[in-house]
Amino acid sequence: MYNAVMTVLISLLGILIGITINILADHLPVDRRIVRPYCLSCSAPRPLPEWSGLSTTILGKSNCGYCGESRGGRPVIVELASAIGAAAAYYFSPDVQTFLTAYLIFSIFLLITIIDMEHRLILHMVTGTSAVLMAVLGSAGWIDPDRGTLSTLLGGVVGFGIVYLLYLLGVVFSRVMAKKRGTEVDEVAFGFGDVTLSGVIGLIVGFPGVVVAVFFGIMAAGVFSLGYLLIMMFRKQYSAFMPIPYGPFLILGALFVYLRWIFPGL
Repeated sequence: MYNAVMTVLISLLGILIGITINILADHLPVDRRIVRPYCLSCSAPRPLPEWSGLSTTILGKSNCGYCGESRGGRPVIVELASAIGAAAAYYFSPDVQTFLTAYLIFSIFLLITIIDMEHRLILHMVTGTSAVLMAVLGSAGWIDPDRGTLSTLLGGVVGFGIVYLLYLLGVVFSRVMAKKRGTEVDEVAFGFGDVTLSGVIGLIVGFPGVVVAVFFGIMAAGVFSLGYLLIMMFRKQYSAFMPIPYGPFLILGALFVYLRWIFPGL
């Protein structure tokens, strides 16, 4: 049963998880490991009260005390989004098992989205750890009690396989275009991080849900790319092969399947 007090407590938990997500998003792309938070500009360690974007904003200490570099608005946005995500997951399903699983998935997706948007990078250490967790939870029925191990693992294999084929096609296309233009093409449409992410998505939504999730994600990316290119052409800033992060769109497709299925009240 829904409980307002529990919602407040869970929202506070969401802020703490948001702080953790910000720390990981700041330092995993640079250090490839969990480290004590420090200023990305001057490497000065951050005091504990300044680990949180919300607390630094409230205290008026959003800038580094050593070099004066601003942290920007992302830490606050992520902590608020994490709190809202936790509260929403609890509101739509107060069941402990469903809530914990849904919020874990939301947190993983949030971390991957931030890193991909800021660095054009999906870390294998994140998707690898997530894949193990999702395989265990999916096989145990925590993600969906009606789905067994076979559907979970098949979803992971199919998700990985579909995007891996697209990745290989992108590599071939890039090589052909590079040879034709006489220049190197630095990026392909799908990176290998997108391949591993799609495997994680498949473990989350299972088979055949992964087919819908990947298709929806690719279509969403296509619509966005078309709109973006039209705007750039209108502003006379068009450049061929402008890269976009595909991870957030694949995640959007996963959420489209997962949320409608786990939380039918949405």
